[in-house]
Amino acid sequence: MNSHNETSPTSGVSVEKVNLQDLLSKTLTLPAYQRRYCWGKEQVSELLADIGKMIFPQANDNVTKSVIPLFLGTVILHQQANATGAFTHYDLVDGQQRSLTLCLLVMALKEKSQISSNSIDQLLSEKPLSLLTAKFTNREAQGQLASNFALIKSILDSNQWELKQSHLALLFTHCEFVVITINSVDQAFAFFDSQNSAGKRLSDFDLLKARHLRGIVSDPSVGIGCSRIWEEYENLKLNSCYSQHVAYYLTEQLIGRARKRLHGQHGEHLQLTSEFGVRTQNNSESESSSTLNKVQLSMPSNSQLYQNWLIHYHPDKKDVFPFTFETELQLNGGNRFIYSLDDVTELPLQLNQPLIGGEQFFMFIAKYAELYKQLFASDIGKETETLATADAVETIQECLLKMHRDQEYYQGRGYPRLIQAWQALILFYVDRYGQDNNFKKFVQLSDQYIFSFRVLLPQLRRSSIEKKLDDEKVFSRLLLLPTSKETIAYIERLINKSASELEAKKQTKDQIKGVRKRYLESFYWHQEDIAFSHKKSSNHLSVLLMKMASSVTESTDE
Repeated sequence: MNSHNETSPTSGVSVEKVNLQDLLSKTLTLPAYQRRYCWGKEQVSELLADIGKMIFPQANDNVTKSVIPLFLGTVILHQQANATGAFTHYDLVDGQQRSLTLCLLVMALKEKSQISSNSIDQLLSEKPLSLLTAKFTNREAQGQLASNFALIKSILDSNQWELKQSHLALLFTHCEFVVITINSVDQAFAFFDSQNSAGKRLSDFDLLKARHLRGIVSDPSVGIGCSRIWEEYENLKLNSCYSQHVAYYLTEQLIGRARKRLHGQHGEHLQLTSEFGVRTQNNSESESSSTLNKVQLSMPSNSQLYQNWLIHYHPDKKDVFPFTFETELQLNGGNRFIYSLDDVTELPLQLNQPLIGGEQFFMFIAKYAELYKQLFASDIGKETETLATADAVETIQECLLKMHRDQEYYQGRGYPRLIQAWQALILFYVDRYGQDNNFKKFVQLSDQYIFSFRVLLPQLRRSSIEKKLDDEKVFSRLLLLPTSKETIAYIERLINKSASELEAKKQTKDQIKGVRKRYLESFYWHQEDIAFSHKKSSNHLSVLLMKMASSVTESTDE
């Protein structure tokens, strides 16, 4: 076919028109930053309908006229080479959904008959479909691929798809694309972002993985490992009625907003791409071998220790965190002190620290994801029951969280925002002091303080919750306290303040209605009946709430 080529030697970008045969004959791979395959029945059916119209002319059409090619959009490829500069493969930057669906169509056609299979092999010069050798670790993507493959086979079994060899030739020669091939990784990401600014746009959260994989500066295997753990966190589902997944929940709802609050800013103003921007730079060739592939993970410091880390990825580790970490301190006399870690939760990362991205971003998220799994093991979905053994004793935070999860369904969209603020406080405490002797008391007191908002605030909007936290500067003031004892004292002062506000409102039982009434009836009133040992701390606020709960419950009985 005739192709139009435009090559710019300065930009390293080429543009050409290719058909399906040319496209699928290329060695294509899916880069780690690609979002998951997510096309559904509607998109697949529409694509096959368009192809069917082209290769099966209607009876009233002039069948002698030439078939008009079907344009299927733009595909962006990033040309990859090995260390010697020799071509190896193309990364599929944009066009994944269409390309994978067309591969499924080709597979289904090969299964349909031996004649179709032989014809397709000839058209593709016996080359395998390289895209389908990719490993799809995301369960939702796996399910969608299987579902769409079954759908395509059912469409092919209909009477409309009686294929002859001439029809196959039309499919491979008259489905056309504009292919943009890029040599620079920076250009690839620029195109990736710009192509997703229209149509089905990737969210800021979806782009985080792509942008931070770009910031990986150590061994390429580390990037593979970072992509793996990110997908694992995306697959972990919380026991929430809102079907939230750990990666999103932690990054945006807990950590991102907690960082804004710790910096004394309004949590509602979170912009993920700004909060978790990529500021890494590739190691230069002039760097010595002793610093090459080492990265900054911990807080900025003038101390040599913790400045540069070697990260080792262990792909064979399936049931434990697959990374180990090593840093060293140069001592007098040329001696070295080497410090090693195999527990990501022990990395000297802190919630409020400045981040440069790349490996540091993935390990930052991993630290708090693993902490969450330790602190709230029973909150992880059923498919990961192995995280918490059947005979494990639930902790105080898990007992309280279960009660709050039970309330979610009845309390509306605002209630989970209280859960998120409370869990963020717990993560902050553990980050600063660990699970020390004051931890259980902090869990109880922070629970009382945060969930008093349910009664104090008329409505639990994101803006009203964040305004209250911002007015009281809860997180940023906690950051200034050097001991857990002072932290406990500060939370107690906040609780007393909430009690004073509650008294000042002088709400009668008739004024407490709807979800606020339901909350008091089903939560505080039954506290003493709960069959677990973690009782709520008795203080002025809890006494007031118990009285209110008793009052509204008596009015219901009447």
